[in-house]
Amino acid sequence: MYRCTECNKEFEICPDFCDCGNDTFEEIYEETTKYYEPEPIRQAPKRKKLSPEEAEELLREEQDKKKALIALAVCLLICIIVLFLPPYRAKKMDKVKQKVQLANVKLPQIDTYWDNTLPSAFRKAKGPVMPVLNENFGSISPQLREYLVNIGSEFNRKWNSALVQGAGECKIEFTINKEGGLDTKHIVASTKNESLDDSVLLALSNVNSFDVPPNDYKGERIYLSFKVTEDKGSKVYYPNK
Repeated sequence: MYRCTECNKEFEICPDFCDCGNDTFEEIYEETTKYYEPEPIRQAPKRKKLSPEEAEELLREEQDKKKALIALAVCLLICIIVLFLPPYRAKKMDKVKQKVQLANVKLPQIDTYWDNTLPSAFRKAKGPVMPVLNENFGSISPQLREYLVNIGSEFNRKWNSALVQGAGECKIEFTINKEGGLDTKHIVASTKNESLDDSVLLALSNVNSFDVPPNDYKGERIYLSFKVTEDKGSKVYYPNK
């Protein structure tokens, strides 16, 4: 705003001349400062004093919330565990498949391996019967002893004792020809454990020949035992008799 210095007439825009002919004006400034009263401070509402019954009800509600949270956490934990179960289940199924495959192995007929011949006192002689090498282990040469050790190790490697259920001992008899092949192999003693007999039959069918025997081996019969104990221990050894 502008005010004439002569007649005090006010103008919004400064003119060149006032109506009174004056050309002098002074500028008027409006006061814009406003004072605001501070807002009153809001006070928190006073808490209502609970009665014993209301306090007990509130405590029960908090306990229910805690139980619900614990139940939710247990459910989440179970879900996480279930997510990790398939690999273990798959491993279990693989073991079952392995057992099924082992059960489906075609074993040779036991009649072809079992020695059903009568004792020598009751059967007619069909030529000389070779002695049992096991009865003379103390007098064999180091070369023949090492040869028998290798044969026992080969049978032990081919024998799967995990197929045996329970305990028992099975003894086989065999001879070795000049080329190192197995001849006249038979099961001569068993504890009537079918799973043990089957495992030994499977080992016999997987072992065919060895190296050429030493010169001091004369075709004697050889006994070899397969033994499984109650604590699932197993061994292949040469019995004395």
